[in-house]
Amino acid sequence: MLTMSVDMRKWNSFATAESPGFTRTVFLSGVVQDPEHVRGLIADALRTATREAPGDLRIRAFRPGAFDYRLTKRFTASPLGPDETAGDWLARVADGPDACIAVNDISAWSLPLGEWAEGLVRELLGHGARELPSGADVYTFVADSGWTPFGIHKDTEASLILHLGPAPKEVWVWPDGSFDDSAVTPSPSFGRICFDIEEHLATAERHLLQPGDFLCIPQDTYHVFRNLGPSAFVGLTPYPARPRPLAADAFLRAALPAAGEPPAPTGRAITGLVRTAAEQPDFAERVAHEIDLAQLKRRTNGYLSTPHRAALPAAAPDPDATLRWARPGAVAAAGTADGTVLVVRGRTLHFADRLDFGPLEQATGSPLPFTPAELADLLPAGLTGPQRTELAAELHRRGAVVTA
Repeated sequence: MLTMSVDMRKWNSFATAESPGFTRTVFLSGVVQDPEHVRGLIADALRTATREAPGDLRIRAFRPGAFDYRLTKRFTASPLGPDETAGDWLARVADGPDACIAVNDISAWSLPLGEWAEGLVRELLGHGARELPSGADVYTFVADSGWTPFGIHKDTEASLILHLGPAPKEVWVWPDGSFDDSAVTPSPSFGRICFDIEEHLATAERHLLQPGDFLCIPQDTYHVFRNLGPSAFVGLTPYPARPRPLAADAFLRAALPAAGEPPAPTGRAITGLVRTAAEQPDFAERVAHEIDLAQLKRRTNGYLSTPHRAALPAAAPDPDATLRWARPGAVAAAGTADGTVLVVRGRTLHFADRLDFGPLEQATGSPLPFTPAELADLLPAGLTGPQRTELAAELHRRGAVVTA
């Protein structure tokens, strides 16, 4: 799917030259060769979300200069029709062309869209040469006309924008600190933004994005978009590694009792829990295990958000079905003090015995198709025949394997 819809020569060249720093503004034409197909994947993702679990959809609706709570609610309560595009949905639900929507974690709602995005991220990471310990976000922005609703702004992470159209979009970028922000008032609520857009355009670089074009905007670089008609883009945000939060989260997971946090804990109670846990001889190993487990969850899903359950198949595959792996490394196993944990696209399965999942992990790198029975044969001999059959079905239900 990826090689059919993306110019891999251009994307590989960008990834080799710019990843992982993304310190330059980079424009590339025609990177997405079938933008209509990707727009269809986004519509399918939104359709699944709004029909199956709208309360979980990370959507925000905007009007010029404002986040609109009521309009956001209207979108979550208005599922997409069978053949409706994201642009059609925007036009139907909003009551004017100046409204727009942003949706984060859009890849979690569609296995095909997630696979497409994971392929792009895989190239950015040099096929395993680098990692994204804090993960990445795939988001979409759907609009009709007018400026970015929050004006000229900058983001704390690099923005990798793949424009899908159908209408073009203008982008102004102020690289290397060229934006005069002396009149901008900093605010902890909305950051550093400016609504006096047109008076600053003369000092910016202008890019016209046609459907399929790509633009990389480095972190902390002021920019603004202007929509020239109904369009959508898909964005990738590789999050910089944040060691302190990752370590602190693992520390607390290792320190708190298995039953979870106590109700209404006091500061002294939390201190006591941590002190007691830290005095145990295996505490450092437990913290290390929690960090490793968190990274396995990210790695098995290509560092993107775990697929939402609404996007996963509810039933086991037909015994005669032809299957394939959704992505290399979709499963990974780790030994624990009380058995084995198998991570399947960001979710965990626990086994009381030490089991060898090595053949299964190795098989995920193969592009060859297989049957459910052949998949079951890859599973540890320590499981019974029915257990292997059920686990093979579970790998399908969790999205590690898909219909070929």
